[in-house]
Amino acid sequence: MQAQLWQAIDDAGRLPERTAVLARLAEVPLTQAQQQSVLRAARDLVAGCRQRADERSVLDLFLAEFGLSNEEGIALMCISEALLRIPDSGTAEALIAEQLGSGDWAAHLGHSDSLFLNASTWALMLTGEVIGVGDDTREDVRGWIRRLTGRLGESVARAAMSQAVRILASEFVLGPTIETALARAGDAPCSFDMLGEGARTKADAASYAAAYRHAIDAVAKAQRPKDPHRASGISVKLSALHPRFEPLQRERVLAELGATLLDLAKQAADCGVPLTIDAEEAERLELTLELFAQLAQAPALADWPGLGLAVQAYGKRAPAVIDWLASLGRPINVRLVKGAYWDAEIKRAQLEGLAGYPVYTRKAATDVAYLACAARLFRTEHLYPQFATHNAHTLAAVHALGASAKRYEFQRLHGMGALLYDEAERQLPNMPLVRTYAPVGPHQDLLAYLVRRLLENGANSSFINRFLNDGVPLAEAVADPLAAVRENAGPHPRIPLPRDLFAPTRTNSAGLDVGNRKDVQALVRTANATQPAPPPQACEPANVAEQVKQAAAAFPAWQSRPAEERRRCLDRLAELLEANRARFVALLATEAGKTLRDAVAEVREAADFCRYYGAECERLFATATALPGPTGETNFLCLHGRGVFACISPWNFPLAIFTGQVAAALAAGNTVVAKPAPQTPAIAAAAVALMHEAGIPEDAVRLAVGGGEAGAALVAQPQIAGVAFTGSTATAKRIAAALAAGPGPIVPFIAETGGQNAMIVDSSALPEQVADDVIASAFGSAGQRCSALRVLYAQEDVATRVVDLLVGAMDALVVGDPALPSTDIGPVIDAAALARLQAHVHRWRGRVLHQSALPDGLMGPFLAPVLIELDSIAALEGEHFGPILHLVRYRASQIDQVLQDIRATGYGLTLGIHSRIDRRAEQIMAAVAAGNTYVNRDMVGAVVGVQPFGGEGLSGTGPKAGGPHYLLRFATERCVTWNTAATGGNAELLSLDAR
Repeated sequence: MQAQLWQAIDDAGRLPERTAVLARLAEVPLTQAQQQSVLRAARDLVAGCRQRADERSVLDLFLAEFGLSNEEGIALMCISEALLRIPDSGTAEALIAEQLGSGDWAAHLGHSDSLFLNASTWALMLTGEVIGVGDDTREDVRGWIRRLTGRLGESVARAAMSQAVRILASEFVLGPTIETALARAGDAPCSFDMLGEGARTKADAASYAAAYRHAIDAVAKAQRPKDPHRASGISVKLSALHPRFEPLQRERVLAELGATLLDLAKQAADCGVPLTIDAEEAERLELTLELFAQLAQAPALADWPGLGLAVQAYGKRAPAVIDWLASLGRPINVRLVKGAYWDAEIKRAQLEGLAGYPVYTRKAATDVAYLACAARLFRTEHLYPQFATHNAHTLAAVHALGASAKRYEFQRLHGMGALLYDEAERQLPNMPLVRTYAPVGPHQDLLAYLVRRLLENGANSSFINRFLNDGVPLAEAVADPLAAVRENAGPHPRIPLPRDLFAPTRTNSAGLDVGNRKDVQALVRTANATQPAPPPQACEPANVAEQVKQAAAAFPAWQSRPAEERRRCLDRLAELLEANRARFVALLATEAGKTLRDAVAEVREAADFCRYYGAECERLFATATALPGPTGETNFLCLHGRGVFACISPWNFPLAIFTGQVAAALAAGNTVVAKPAPQTPAIAAAAVALMHEAGIPEDAVRLAVGGGEAGAALVAQPQIAGVAFTGSTATAKRIAAALAAGPGPIVPFIAETGGQNAMIVDSSALPEQVADDVIASAFGSAGQRCSALRVLYAQEDVATRVVDLLVGAMDALVVGDPALPSTDIGPVIDAAALARLQAHVHRWRGRVLHQSALPDGLMGPFLAPVLIELDSIAALEGEHFGPILHLVRYRASQIDQVLQDIRATGYGLTLGIHSRIDRRAEQIMAAVAAGNTYVNRDMVGAVVGVQPFGGEGLSGTGPKAGGPHYLLRFATERCVTWNTAATGGNAELLSLDAR
C-alpha cells in the first residue's frame, strides 16, 4: 500500500498542468448553486470589511498602500533590511539614500487614513523629494544626511525610518522572545514559528534546536487547555535543524536530523504541545515525508494528537500527499497552505531543466487545488484539517465544504487577516476555531520571512492586496477560481515549460530533479552498470599530421553542406548526449572526478552548446546579407568556414568545453582535429563517437590524443586555419608565439584562459546568502573551474560573521567518491595537482583560518576545503586550481585600493559582487574589467546563450563562448558585388514610375 502511494505521489508530480488542474476541478464537490452561494458569501465578507476600514491592521494598510508591486514597496523592504541587518551606519545610509530615490513617495501621501503610514511617507518625502534624490544637480542624499546628523550621530530620516520599521515588525512578529509572544497571545491558540532561515552550520542547527526546545517548555508552562485542539503549538522548519537538509544527503539527514526531530517530538508530546513540520521547497518534499514517517511510526508518539504537517496546495503532488498521510492511520494535524515559494519554484525548474513545474502556473489553479485538497481532508478519518488562508472566497468555500465536518480550524498570520476573520465570525454560522500563526524572534531575523509572506499575500493578483481597496469592484476583488479554471485550465502562456525556455530558437537541455529519489537512483544505477571503454592511444607527431590531412580533405564537402543540415547534425548530437547521460556521468566520475551534480550539469552544457551553435549557424550562415549600395549593382556579405580548426580543450570540463569548441567550428563550416587533455581522453573519444553517429563525417572530426607534444605538433601543421584553446595563460602564450612564427597565413587564435577571480562583499549583503554563494563558487567542482572564486574580499563589519558561516559550511561538505550522489567535492585531477596545492597551503600555514578534515581511509588525490587569510590579492603569484579560498578583510574606506589591487593582477575573467546598493555594484563593475560579473549570486555555472563566458586581459582573447559573436571568429567573410547593369542597362531604374 505504501509503495503504491509513493508511486502516486511521483506520478502526480509528472502530470501535465492541464491534466492536473482538470482533475482538481472535478474533485471540488460544489454544485453550481453552491458555488454561487459561496461567491455571494465571499463578496459579503469583503463588503463588510470595507465598511470597517478604520479597523485595518498596520500590515493590511501597508499592503493596500505599498505592497510589493511598486518601487516604493520594494524600497521600503530594502530600507528595512538596511536598518535591521547592516552593522555600519555609512552603508545603511547609502542604501537608504539610493532606495529613497527609487519611488514617488508623494503619490502615496494622504491615501491612507493611518497616521503612522502618512508620517512615514512624509519622512520619506522630506529625505527623498525635497533634497532631490535621483537628481544629479541637487545635493546628494547621503551627504545631506551626514550634515544633518551633525553631533546627533544619527540622521533624522534614519531614526524615523528605524522606528517605522520596528512598528511594522512588531505588527508582524508577536514578540522577540517566546515569553513576550505568549504574554501578548494570552489564551488565544497560536502556532508559534521561531523566526530564522535555514542553518548553514552545525552550530546554527544546534541553536535553532535549542530555541525549539525552549519554546516547547515555555508554551507548556503558559497554556494547558483541556481541549488538545485548542492548545498552542510550535512550527518547526527542518532546514533550520540541519545544515544539509537536501535530498542528495538523504541517509545522513534521516539519521542525524531524524534523531533531533524525534527528540523534539517526544518533548512536545510529553508536554502536550502540538508540533507541526513546516513545508519548504518542492525538491525537499520526499525527504520531508520520510522524516515525517519516522515520527508517525515511532512507538513513543503513537496516538499523540499533536503531530502535524503543512501541505502546500500549489504543488501538484498535494492530493497524493494527503492520501499518503491518511494511510498512516493515526491522528495528524494537516495545515493546508497555498505555498510561499512559488516564484523560486518556477525559477529552479527553469534553471535545472526539469520536465515540468512542481507547482501550478496560474493562481486560479492553486485556489481550485486548495479546495480539492480541502474536500479530500474532510473525507479522511484521522486527519485534523487546519486551513490557512486570507482569501475570502477560499474561506467561504471551505466553510461550505465543512458544513457537516466534526472538527476543523482556520489559521491566519499574526498581524494580517484579523478583520476578515472577525467579519466571518459575524456573518457565517458555526465558524470553527481560528488559530494565529505567529512569528517569534528578534527583528533582524524578520526580513527574509517577512518578504516571503508579503510576496505570497501581497502580490497584485493576490486577494489580500485588493479586497480592502475600495477602487477595486467587488466582482473583481472576489472572483470565482472554479469559473476561471473551467474557462482556461491550461498553464500560464507567459511561463513556458523549462524545455521551451529558449523557444522558438532552441530547446533547453534536460536536467535531473534531485528531489526525485526514483530518478536519481535510476541514473546512478545505470551509470554504475556502464562498462567504460579503454582510453584511446596517444598520437605520435606523424599521426597528428595524418589527422590534419584527413580533416583538410573533408573540409570542402562539409563546408558545402547547407547550414540547415549542419544544424540538424548538431541537434541530433545534443539528443544523443542527453540519451547517453548515464554513460557520461560514469565517465566523468571515473576519469575527471566529477560529482553527480557536476556531471549532469556538464552533459547539459554540452547539449546546450550543440543546440545554440546550431541555431547560430542557421542564423548567420544560411543566407547572405544584402548590403546597401548604388543602383545598378547588388552587394552581398556571406560567411564561410576557414578550413581545419585545432580545438585544444582542458581536463576540468572534458565534455562541455571539448564539445563546445568542436560544435562551434563545425557549425561555421570547418572541419576539426580535436586534442583533449591527456587526463581525459576516454570522455573525448566517447563524444567524438556520438558526433559521427549524429551524421558528422568521420574525417570532419578527428581526434588527436596526447600531451603537450601532441598539442605542439597540431598547432605547427601548416594546414591549420585556426586554433580554439582553453587552458592556462602560459600555454596560450606559447601557442600564440608558435602561430605567429609559422610560415603560413595569419590564423585566428581563440583563447579562454584562467583568472584570479575575486568577490567583493560589503556590509549590506546578507551573510547567509554570501556563505551559500561563496561555498558554491570556491569549492564546487573541487575548485577546479577557471571561473572559481579565489579571493573573497569581505568588509570588516561583516567579515567575522561570514567567516563563521563559511567554516561551518565547509565542515558540512562531503569530500569523497564522486560516484556517490552524496559527495560534494571529489578529487583534484591528479597527484601532481594535489602536490602543488598542498605546497601552497604549507607556504601559508601560518595564515590558514580553517581546513576541513578528510574522511578516515579516503585514498586518492583529495584535498579538503581550505580557507587562508591574506592581506591582499597581490600576495598571490598565480592561480591555485583547487578547493582553496583566500580571504581579505577590508574597511569601507579602502575600497579604492581593493579595486586597484584586483585590476593589478591583469586577469579579467569573473567577478562577484554582493551588495544591496546598486550604485556601489555599478562603481565596482566600472573599476574592474571582467568578462563575467555576477551580482548577489554565485559566480560559476555560466549558461550557454544566457551568460556567454570568457575573459579579457590575461584571461583570454574573446569572443565569449556560448555568445552571439563566437561563431564569427571561426568564419571568414566574403563580399560579392554584381554590376547588374553591365549587360544592357539598369532595367530597375528605367522601369520606375514617372510619379
